Amino acid sequence: MVPTSQGAPAGGWRTFLALWGSQSVSQVGSYIAWFALNVYVAQTLYPDPAQKAPLALALGAFAIAVTLIAVLIAPVAGSVADRFDRKRVMLLCNVLSGGLTLGLAALMVGTVAPLWLLIAFVVATQVLTNIHEAALESSYAMIVPEAQLTRANGMMQTTRQFSSLLGPALATLLVGLPALLGASSGSGGWLSGLRDGVPFALLVDGVSFLVAGLILSRLAIPSPPPAQPHGSAGANLRADTRLGWTYLLRRPPLLQLLVVAAALNFATAAIPVYQTLLTTFTLEPDRAARGLSFAATLAIIQTVTSAGMVLGGLAISTWGGLKQRRVLGILVPALVSGAGLILMGLSGNLYLTAAAFALTVFVMPITNAHSGGIWQAQVPRELQGRVFAVRRVVARFTVPLGMAFVSGLSTVLPPGPVIAAMGLLVIVICGAQLLNPTVQRVEDREYVEGLAAARGG
Repeated sequence: MVPTSQGAPAGGWRTFLALWGSQSVSQVGSYIAWFALNVYVAQTLYPDPAQKAPLALALGAFAIAVTLIAVLIAPVAGSVADRFDRKRVMLLCNVLSGGLTLGLAALMVGTVAPLWLLIAFVVATQVLTNIHEAALESSYAMIVPEAQLTRANGMMQTTRQFSSLLGPALATLLVGLPALLGASSGSGGWLSGLRDGVPFALLVDGVSFLVAGLILSRLAIPSPPPAQPHGSAGANLRADTRLGWTYLLRRPPLLQLLVVAAALNFATAAIPVYQTLLTTFTLEPDRAARGLSFAATLAIIQTVTSAGMVLGGLAISTWGGLKQRRVLGILVPALVSGAGLILMGLSGNLYLTAAAFALTVFVMPITNAHSGGIWQAQVPRELQGRVFAVRRVVARFTVPLGMAFVSGLSTVLPPGPVIAAMGLLVIVICGAQLLNPTVQRVEDREYVEGLAAARGG
């Protein structure tokens, strides 16, 4: 099937900017709420030092729920994105997420929310978030001119990075708001009855969902014709999942591009773990010579890494990416990431290691933006939900695998060489694909569809 060639509607870029702005507000709210929930678990549910084990289990349950939902719900989310009006799907997810969040905020004002309820809340909102993401990502090509797809993806990447930096800071302010206002007013009034400001943080998140939904309701976002029904919901899901995999298996250039993304995710997913391991072991002599504590050293590395990621997002958003041979915008930055991993693994100098982290993450938004642009341009719009579901499953499944692999191997080997080996893996795979003529023609639609036709369509 040849991708549809219809262009974006008039004013499509303005529509995207409004959509991007509303989703940016919602993203910040979500990071605020996530940080506040972790504070709530640590300070309200398990504040006693003797409760270290249940606290660790509770926080681990949050992380596991997010990871599992992202993998398990991807086929369902992709099917929904291709079978229903995508604007309505996004709008419904925003409204339901806002209602759930405001409901939990109201509950926390009067009582202590138990852990099981918080886990149920995380599961429900993550399901909605993943369905919303599938509909949103599949809508770019419906409103954004093809030449601007890389820029659009870069802008979304930048929003996520800014939100991850801004969210915790705002959450900290909101969580401490009752104590701050109570101290300034003396008696504190009704605020003195609140244990903390976590409900305020959830209130901000809930309102941000509703604001995003309100703006979305005013935008014109077309949807392609719905997918052909196959009977029951289960039959639809099985058919949709099979179609997504079949589509990729018959198109080697896209499949091999997915292998590159999987390898990169596998190698870079554990960057937070790399930071802690290198600070603890590899950099111990250097930080001792500089008179720096473990916390100060880790803070330097994390700050420089965050700055690198944000600057990378700003760079691709401003530049807009390559207009031709966009595959080079994936492979060349990925090679740079691999070199950065090797450098951070072999370096024993704090500032050189920090620079290596910054370099590695600086090019990640560039790689992701070009990748998103190619996939959105090449995959037919009416199939993007189902095909992108496969892409998300593979990408997200490699994240916990990479973290488990590095963490496990570092228990028996020094972390530096392990990290350098991960960088070498990236360079070997990306270097091979850089020389692979099949991958180099991934943007040649006639070539890709010709390969698919030879394999059965």
